[in-house]
Amino acid sequence: MKDKYIFDSETLTYVLEERTFARLAKRCGKFVLAAFVVGASAWTLSYFNIVPSFKASQLQNKGDVCISNIRQLDSRFEQIECFLAEIQSHDDSSYRVLSAMSPISADKRMASFGGTNKYENLEGYFNTDLFVEYNRKVDILTSKLNLQEQSYEMVLRNVQRAEDSLLSMPGILPVNPNSYRVSSTFGWRIHPISNRRIHHDGLDMAANEGCKVFATGKGVVVSISNDIRGYGKQVVVDHGFGYKTRYAHLSKFSVHVGDTVCRGTEVGRVGNTGQSTGPHLHYEVIVSGVRKNPDNFFLKDMTSAEYGEMVASFSNPE
Repeated sequence: MKDKYIFDSETLTYVLEERTFARLAKRCGKFVLAAFVVGASAWTLSYFNIVPSFKASQLQNKGDVCISNIRQLDSRFEQIECFLAEIQSHDDSSYRVLSAMSPISADKRMASFGGTNKYENLEGYFNTDLFVEYNRKVDILTSKLNLQEQSYEMVLRNVQRAEDSLLSMPGILPVNPNSYRVSSTFGWRIHPISNRRIHHDGLDMAANEGCKVFATGKGVVVSISNDIRGYGKQVVVDHGFGYKTRYAHLSKFSVHVGDTVCRGTEVGRVGNTGQSTGPHLHYEVIVSGVRKNPDNFFLKDMTSAEYGEMVASFSNPE
């Protein structure tokens, strides 16, 4: 310890201070007392939570920022809700109507969450009501979006089905309009061979032997046969949606059973097989098992050139 000198007023000189225990204890006691007072004060403030800890203060600040950011989501939620409402309106008034579907009811569009409390895990926390409110908003919005997605998927399926139906329905002449003449119409007639009055279930189209015969709609070849006492060489195509077509008295086949054909696919050539008095195509349209007049399933004012372009476009789609 460094020596300390004090001033002696009697001799008017500095003399070496004596180091006694009492004097040392007196000097140290001041520091001990000060330390005790400071420590006791700090403990009291901490014990009675008079001054918040630094960590608690940090958490409080972060919580306030988090809540502020969450509340800013309100405007975003409103924008999304408005956009979704517009989509729902277009869906009900346009898309579902065009695809022959009924609009979705308002009750079904309004998502609800009943039953057990699915937010009970959020209870007991600071600002629980706020967290529950925004979780519920997110869940409702998600439910509405899922419903809209399902609606669009159904619309898309219906549109695709409608497109397939239009492409599958017999809709064109089976031969070029410049290459045939009608030799026998659909309905009752006197059979040219048996001379009996019977119902003719198709349309006879007289044409040169070897003339190309085309499928009149998209479908699958389900039958190829040769009935020498009846239709001769014939092809039957199942178009789905209740439609079938028959191409009879052919000279040759251009397809096999199981082949998928498009409107405009060549299925055979005009012939004179079976009970026939000359080269011609016997063409039938069958709807749900009932023979229909083929004359009602194609346009009659199409030119040969237009027919050729149409067949080419159907049989060779881009």
